[in-house]
Amino acid sequence: MKTWIWIIFFVILIGATIGLTYSVYKMFDGNDTQKAASSSKQASKVDEFKEQTKKIGGVTYDLNLSESPEEREVIEAMHHMTHQKVKADKKWGAKPMIPETINEIFDIVSNSDFARKEELLAILERWKNGDFSLADVDHNYFWGYQNGNTGKAYGLMNEAEERRFILENFGEEFLPE
Repeated sequence: MKTWIWIIFFVILIGATIGLTYSVYKMFDGNDTQKAASSSKQASKVDEFKEQTKKIGGVTYDLNLSESPEEREVIEAMHHMTHQKVKADKKWGAKPMIPETINEIFDIVSNSDFARKEELLAILERWKNGDFSLADVDHNYFWGYQNGNTGKAYGLMNEAEERRFILENFGEEFLPE
């Protein structure tokens, strides 16, 4: 009888040891998987930061509008201005979104008979007040008007991304104060 008790005791002990070893292994293996996923997310964020803030083509520092600009010219300029604020897979063209350009376009639209005058003035009013919280929506409004098929905005850049975009595309003198 004593032998059976010892055999049962050792079987339980071996089972507990195997179970404990397996549990510890899974616990550390899970942490490595989480660390790898976290590392992958960080790399992805770095890649997106670089992609969104890189130098793009078609950068101009002034509006380059004709003497009597048409609505399509103004919309194109406003579209390019949003590029310093939004995340998009493709961007072409950029103009600094600074008070001078916002005010210049506001004056043009105010004195126009554009079909979209009210919508454009509403956007420009927000911008004049420093509210760019809908810049991605604004971008997509312009993008849709221009029949865009690539480069739809999918969010807003954070402050660090926008600063890097401005430095890469316009220069330090265009950074907000």
